Amino acid sequence: MPNSFLAAAEGMPDVNRRRLLNLTGAGLALAATAASVRNASATLVAQDAEHPDAELLALDKEMEEAHSRMETASESNSALSDKIEALLPPRPLHPTDWKSRPMPAHLKQLWDEALKNVLFVDAAKGDWQPEPVSAWHDANDREKAQIQAAWEEWSALRDERYREHNYEAMEEAFNGLSGEEWEIGRRIFAISAHTLEGMAVKIRAGERLGLENLADPSEAYLSIAADIKRLAEGGAA
Repeated sequence: MPNSFLAAAEGMPDVNRRRLLNLTGAGLALAATAASVRNASATLVAQDAEHPDAELLALDKEMEEAHSRMETASESNSALSDKIEALLPPRPLHPTDWKSRPMPAHLKQLWDEALKNVLFVDAAKGDWQPEPVSAWHDANDREKAQIQAAWEEWSALRDERYREHNYEAMEEAFNGLSGEEWEIGRRIFAISAHTLEGMAVKIRAGERLGLENLADPSEAYLSIAADIKRLAEGGAA
C-alpha cells in the first residue's frame, strides 16, 4: 500500500480518486499520520471495552493470527510442490510452444505451381498437393502429435504424484484459510474507525489482503477515506 493517500489516489479509479483528493487538508494530514503508524503493533494499544476502536483492535489480532496460519499453510504447500516437481522427469515442450518448421524452398515451389493449376473439385477433395509436399505436412503432423503425447504423459504423471501426496486437500485447506482472512478483512472495513489506531488496523488489513494489487480496491480505500473525513470534521460518528 502506498505511504500516503495522495500516492494511493493516483492508482485508484477516477471516482474513488476524486473522493479521496476532495478530503480536507487536515484529513490528508491525518491520513499521512495513519500511514506512518500502520506497522505499529495493536498490542501497544489497550484493547479494553472503553477504547473507541476496541472492536477493530480485536479483529486486528484475529486477522493477524489468521494471516499467520495462512502463510504457514502456503509455505508448506510450496515446499511440497517443490519436492514433487524435483522428482518428476524433465518437463517436455508444451504443445502451444511447438512451432512448425518453415517449408523448404523447393517444396514451396512445388506447392505454388500445383496451386496455380488446381481444379475446384480437386481442392474440395484436398488431394491436390504434390506427394513430397503432402509427405512434409504428414511429418509435421506426426511431430506435433508426438509433442502432444509427451506432454499428456508427463502431465498425467505429475497429477498422479500430486494425488499421492494429497496435495489437492492441502490446497483446499489453504483456500479455506485465505477465505477466513478475507472475511475478517471485510468485517474490518465495514466498521467505522474513530482513532488513528483504528485506521492503522484498516491499513494493515489492506496490506495483508494485498488490496493494492486488485483492479478495484475501492472498498478499503473508501472505508479509510470516510474515517479520515470524519476525524477531520471533529470525530462525529
